Amino acid sequence: LRDVKMTLLNKILKYESHNSYLTKIQKKIRKKFKIYFVPTNIKNLPKNNHPIYTNFDYQEELIKIFSKKNHLISFNTHPKIVQILKKLFLNENLEFNFLDFGGENIDFYLYLKKNFRNIHYFVYNQKEINEDFSKVKEKYKFENITILNNVDEINSYKYDFVNFGSVIQYIENYDKILTKIITSSKKYIFFSGTHFYSKKLNEVNKIVVKQVNMLPDKLYCYFFNFEDFMKIFISNGFSVIFKEKNLTDNVNYKNFGLSYGNIEYTDLLISRK
Repeated sequence: LRDVKMTLLNKILKYESHNSYLTKIQKKIRKKFKIYFVPTNIKNLPKNNHPIYTNFDYQEELIKIFSKKNHLISFNTHPKIVQILKKLFLNENLEFNFLDFGGENIDFYLYLKKNFRNIHYFVYNQKEINEDFSKVKEKYKFENITILNNVDEINSYKYDFVNFGSVIQYIENYDKILTKIITSSKKYIFFSGTHFYSKKLNEVNKIVVKQVNMLPDKLYCYFFNFEDFMKIFISNGFSVIFKEKNLTDNVNYKNFGLSYGNIEYTDLLISRK
């Protein structure tokens, strides 16, 4: 009976409609049953899937607040990332290249610069976000920050640490991106807030789910089979340093049943041997 109920709820929540009344019903269901994601039969992510929540004024506000409080303001899927970096790069005066793939908040750059004076920060995101970063860089004369405006620029540099802050699951051609990253990575790659499932599903190495905790915004993302996800890294000499549950949110996967085995909201750090 419980499985039948969850199947019905999933069906209602994944239904696409511009009807405001249905959206209200979906939001009530999501809130009551604390559902974050629902499985779909879609094979690939829709185009223009991820909305942009930041703008130039927002970035300036982050700069102003940071100048007063001197600590990270915006949400980060791994707020203790500086502690990780300090363990990996014991000399805080060391020069190293940090790629923030999908970075969208300028205070993260300021926070890193506060803790590592010789860090060189690289950032790649959608065109609109990159343009805002370029504007604040020029206006505030920020140093050691490089905005990568297209994916081909990624391979123009080598990175000591690559950060995917809950972003890889929103990239349609993620496998091509990972191939580029592996080529340019010198040592560490970090995935925070990423969804992995354990059960093998024939030849399927990922599934597309609808994200419903952001309603009325309609987002889709991938859940990855962990073993398949790691294959490209293992074949290129990477190994797992740690894999643990992300603690920024207690994501509920009960509506997925047992079809995908164990599903976890995960932080994963890997390194080249």
